[in-house]
Amino acid sequence: MSLAYFPAPLRRVLRIGLLALHLAWGVALAGLIFPLLSPAQRDRRIMAWARRLLRVLGVRLKADVAPCLPGGALLVCNHVSWLDIYLIYAAQRVHFVSKAEVRNWPVAGWLAHKTGTLFIERGRRADTARINTEMRALMQSGAWVAVFPEGTTGDGKGLRRFMPSLLQPAVELNCPIVPAALRYRTLDGEYSAAPAYIDDLSMWQSLKQIVSEPGLIAELHFAEPILPNGHRRELAAQAEAATAGLLGLRISEAEPAGTAPRTPADPPA
Repeated sequence: MSLAYFPAPLRRVLRIGLLALHLAWGVALAGLIFPLLSPAQRDRRIMAWARRLLRVLGVRLKADVAPCLPGGALLVCNHVSWLDIYLIYAAQRVHFVSKAEVRNWPVAGWLAHKTGTLFIERGRRADTARINTEMRALMQSGAWVAVFPEGTTGDGKGLRRFMPSLLQPAVELNCPIVPAALRYRTLDGEYSAAPAYIDDLSMWQSLKQIVSEPGLIAELHFAEPILPNGHRRELAAQAEAATAGLLGLRISEAEPAGTAPRTPADPPA
C-alpha cells in the first residue's frame, strides 16, 4: 500500500526511517564502491540513487528527455528547493555549482562533494573566476554543468532575474546552454508549496514538510539548447525567457527580462 494512505505522523516516521537507510547506502556507495568504478559507472549509480531517493520521499518525477548533445553543456534552471538537485540528477547527470555552505551540511555536503559538486563562495569575486575555470574543464571534457542563475530559492510561483556571471564558461567554450524548468504539484495536480526552501526554514523543517505530504509530483522540462552567440547578459536573458516559457509565465515585452518575480499564467496543457 502506498504511504499516501497512512496518517501524516506515521507517514513522516516511515519515510524518515527509509531516508536514513538510503543515506547510509549512499555513504557506503560513495566511500567504498565509487573508487572501484569507471566515471560512466559512477554516473549511472548517482542517477539511480537519486531516483530511489525521490521514491523514498514520496516524489513522483515527470521529466522530459534531456536534449541529446555531442559534448558538454551548461544547464540553467529555476530554483525552489534542495530537492531540485535530485530531480535533475534523476533525469540527467550533471555537476552542480553550489554555495560553499552546502559543503558543511552533515552527510549531504559530503555526498555532494563525492558526486562532483563545485562549491563557490558567493561573497568573493575571485572565487567566481576559480569556479569558471573548473566549469570550463568539465564542459571541455564533455560533461554537463548545472547552475541556478537566480542565485536563491523561490516559492515556485515566479522567476527572478538570471545572473549572467556563471554563463561565461559556456560563451568561451561555445557550449550550448540548456534552459530547464521545474515545479512541484500535489497528487491532485495543484501547486504545492511544501518543497519550497525559503525564508528562515531549516533543512529539518523543510524535510518534514516534504515527507508529511501524501505525495508530490515533480515536473522537469527542458527547452531547446541556446547557442552561445552573444554576450553573457543577452544569453542570460534568453535563457530566463525560455525558462519562463516552460513555466507558463507571462513576460511583458516592455519589461526588462528578470526585473521582478512574475505572475504565473495558466499552466500549459
